[in-house]
Amino acid sequence: MVALGVVEVGLLAAVGWLPGARGTPLPALALWGGAFACYAAAAARLGGPGLRPGAGAERAPGLRTRDLWIVGIAARLALLPLLPHFTDDIYRYMWDGWVQLNGVNPYVHPPAAPELAELRTAWHGLVNHPGVSTIYPPAAQLVFAVLALAGPAVWVFKAAWVVADLAAAEVIRRLARRRGGDGRLPLLLYLWCPLLLVEVAWSGHLEPLGLLPMTLALAAGAAGGGAWLALSAGVKFAPAAALPALWRRRGGRAALLFAAVAGALTLPYLLGAGSAMTDGLLEYARRWSFNPGPHRLLSAVLGGADPARWAGAVAVAGVAGWAAWRRWPLERTLLWTVGAGLLVSPTLHPWYVLWVLPLAALRGSRGWILFTGTALLGYWHHETFMATGQWPQPAWLSALTWAPPILLLAVDGAREREAASTPGS
Repeated sequence: MVALGVVEVGLLAAVGWLPGARGTPLPALALWGGAFACYAAAAARLGGPGLRPGAGAERAPGLRTRDLWIVGIAARLALLPLLPHFTDDIYRYMWDGWVQLNGVNPYVHPPAAPELAELRTAWHGLVNHPGVSTIYPPAAQLVFAVLALAGPAVWVFKAAWVVADLAAAEVIRRLARRRGGDGRLPLLLYLWCPLLLVEVAWSGHLEPLGLLPMTLALAAGAAGGGAWLALSAGVKFAPAAALPALWRRRGGRAALLFAAVAGALTLPYLLGAGSAMTDGLLEYARRWSFNPGPHRLLSAVLGGADPARWAGAVAVAGVAGWAAWRRWPLERTLLWTVGAGLLVSPTLHPWYVLWVLPLAALRGSRGWILFTGTALLGYWHHETFMATGQWPQPAWLSALTWAPPILLLAVDGAREREAASTPGS
């Protein structure tokens, strides 16, 4: 089992450190595919083919939790020194923090604005979409400003995300143990996930900054869950879809704490930016599209991208409303509201799938775990984009990315319904 982890670390490190290994689709995607195969094999050996979180004690009695941590930390250390190659979001984080240190509200001016010319740094040219104001919510902005005090520097931001990442892994382990299992399978599913390792330790995406409070919301009491959920939604908005179910399940105090924390985070930026605070987000919602799945089908059926966006929003609202009506637990609500958002979104950057990873790890959800592997296919045409500025998005690539995990989710859902209907189950 540990040998599989060592091979996974070696394959992931090879993409970053070996000359010529970053080519897409080959050899990078082949190496990543091999790493995912090692990850999946280790998970299957520990949890069985059904990824049963409580099966580890019988299936792998010699595997220690310490071994899982050693492999997971080694993988992060192997990738942490690398500069981001496949994405450049980290430079936007750094810019937003930098302008705040200089007294500028990041929602007011885009990076290319002449008003900010005097603040431009040596890495200003690496900031993506310089003509668009920031899209990142207030909790993320506060952290950007704090981290910018140290430089800002790529390694500072990446190190902060890795610390949050490892803390989220520990929360997941404790949550799993609280339910009576030994916690090893959920820990492995999260800690060894190749997508997580590539997107955080190497590319420096901020997702763990939101995943940590999201997992803490699962562990917290009735009121505390609202505060933690607000902090998670303050990094990216998706977890806010669980608020109605949180209210129904845990009461009005949790919802009030959510509102209080969200308001305290938002108000300072809103006072300085006014309606400009949503400019970047609205631009993203109207124009962005990347590797869509069901959204592509909705667009074909409804006659355009805009009707498909509205239909997707209605679908997510429907899931959130159903979860509230049925008083789903917060974990299940987050999995399916965030998951529904991914399924109908016109934009699926690979790192977006990380928002369901902690929940999928806790539940042993094979379809969502598989999605963390197929999502990496989104980098297929990275070299074409770097050479031409255009990123091809063929339908066959979307099918490879989306169809296998959706089919597996459907199969597992059917089996769960059949099991639930069986007398004595």
